[in-house]
Amino acid sequence: MRTVEWEPGTPGLEQVQRMLEMATSPGVLAIRFSGPRAGSGSLPWQILEAWTRTRAVTVSDLAGDPGFPALEVALCADLVVLRKGVALRLPGRGTVPPAGLVWAAGRAGSRALRRVLLADGVLDGEEVVDLGLVHRLVGAGDPLPVPDPRSGAALTTARDLVRAGASWEGSLALERAAFRLLFALGHPEEGARAFLERREPCFGREEPEG
Repeated sequence: MRTVEWEPGTPGLEQVQRMLEMATSPGVLAIRFSGPRAGSGSLPWQILEAWTRTRAVTVSDLAGDPGFPALEVALCADLVVLRKGVALRLPGRGTVPPAGLVWAAGRAGSRALRRVLLADGVLDGEEVVDLGLVHRLVGAGDPLPVPDPRSGAALTTARDLVRAGASWEGSLALERAAFRLLFALGHPEEGARAFLERREPCFGREEPEG
């Protein structure tokens, strides 16, 4: 897992561009947001959209309320983890919500979208998890819960299926295609064999295209 710290004093656009370069290869990229609330405004949607489509699986570690545009970047990650005791502040009433916040709320569902568009105020940990804006609430000193990266192909494929947002017949077709890809790489057989032999699996270096 690769990690990077969000720096409140550095322009957001510059930081996201740097993180996009780090996220061009498969694996897990974790970003820790721990600095004081600073900054304002929004980032261009073009760069935030690129952030939502990275090759790496992105994980936000919200150890503080960083303000905007950092909060946009955090909520647009594949997985968003919030530390207990941290609250997130929405834009004031009458302010147009930043594009990244609207996208993250849309991904979470209609309840989150209504909350973001029609209300303001502070969201505590339980509320943001209930709305789906944050995926996990953990203790301040707990290790960051990240996916097991030993099979990069399986991790990346699962992430791609989640991002696809398909349903019904479309989702079944994508799932079957993903299964065929992973079996062609030999990862399921190696995982089962390693389990039966009580050893660590060796998945090799091949990753799925996409």
